Amino acid sequence: MTFEANAITDYDSERGLLSSCQDGDVDFEIYAYALENGITADHFTNRACEEYWTALVLTEKDDDFGMIPALQRLGSKWNENNPQFMEHVLMSCETSSQGKRWVKGLIKAKKFRDLMNISKQLALSISDAEPMADPREFAVEAESKLSQMITPNTATLMSASELTEVTIDGIDSEMSQGGATVEPYLPWLKNGLDGGFRAKQMVVIAARPSVGKTTFAMNLVYHSAWKGKKFLVFSLEMDGAQMGRKLATIHAGKDLKVSGPNAEVNKRNAEELKASIRACSHLPIHIDDGARPDISRIKATAKVLKRRHGLDALVIDYLGLMKSDPTIQNREQQVAEISKTCKEIAMELDIVVFLVCQLNREGAKDEPRLHHLRESGQIEQDADIVILLHRDLLQDREDVKVIVAKNRFGGQGHSKDRIKFKAEAQTFVEVQQPSRLNEDCDYGKEGPRI
Repeated sequence: MTFEANAITDYDSERGLLSSCQDGDVDFEIYAYALENGITADHFTNRACEEYWTALVLTEKDDDFGMIPALQRLGSKWNENNPQFMEHVLMSCETSSQGKRWVKGLIKAKKFRDLMNISKQLALSISDAEPMADPREFAVEAESKLSQMITPNTATLMSASELTEVTIDGIDSEMSQGGATVEPYLPWLKNGLDGGFRAKQMVVIAARPSVGKTTFAMNLVYHSAWKGKKFLVFSLEMDGAQMGRKLATIHAGKDLKVSGPNAEVNKRNAEELKASIRACSHLPIHIDDGARPDISRIKATAKVLKRRHGLDALVIDYLGLMKSDPTIQNREQQVAEISKTCKEIAMELDIVVFLVCQLNREGAKDEPRLHHLRESGQIEQDADIVILLHRDLLQDREDVKVIVAKNRFGGQGHSKDRIKFKAEAQTFVEVQQPSRLNEDCDYGKEGPRI
């Protein structure tokens, strides 16, 4: 940062930020971080950097974000008048890893400039003051401007009147649009959860292996996506093609094997399976099947997708395969950190986060409870809703129990015999009329009732 006669500048931060905001998702994340922290054209003192930033903002608004589109919007004459801009600015930083540092540098320099301007204005006011002027008036004016500088600039800080307005707006929105962000397609679950899952909630779906937790989550995704809800699915156990095939099977409503003994049947099934997946091609679902991403990458991807395309819900399948902070040695602490970050993502991005988990071995002996969540009690604490799936592996495969073991804003309950798993269709169906979650149920007697 340099203190010049007329301005305080941080040219390194200006060109460092611009070189960090070019084309890729990581670059877009830095750009989004800059906007979230209030970076505008006013933060740039170099004229060329200011004009380029303005052009870059226009590319994002036109859904054409990137360096080349920004330069195209500036025109050929601008490029001729700034021949060194590409080399000295856009190519000045080889990595985006310091992007957040550049943002902080710009903010700091801008605050120093604002402080200097207040000082200059105060000095001018005093020098031009009338003999009978009250010096306290100048002090009050300067204090008001300084207060604006030091007032926390955060969307989460609200006065009582602002809180009232936000709450009333939320009630009106729920009345007109319905309160649930993601509505369960099973009537029993939808009724019991007062319409479904809401933004800012962390929802845990847990079961022992081979019970159907991934299938349960993908049915929620499939049915809600047909209603226009936008999903990001991190599939850590299946690759994208397998997830696509699961969606196609759910859509078809039947098992379409393509490797059976009858070649003609295989051919027909293959064509129907392809038709089913094509029918799902327009659904607002993004699937990331990268190998064992850490929670920071998941958060970054969700933020980019939220800003570029909108996002209603994030599904992580599943917790046990996620990478964790290597500096934390204890696995329970690692899982606790992942769980807390998942809740933070739900709150920060205003979305539903579905976290698929495994139950420990004790959960297979009898109907599972919250304490059977594997590896960390923090999951139970952070989750707003916990849904446990249970099936006796020695009994009929259709006989799956859906248990709402925790519901922070409502009651708990047990599906009993209302829900069946149809393996050939990769779906769960309701076979009885819907009722209240806790009707004729002794599960969770210590918890609230609906």
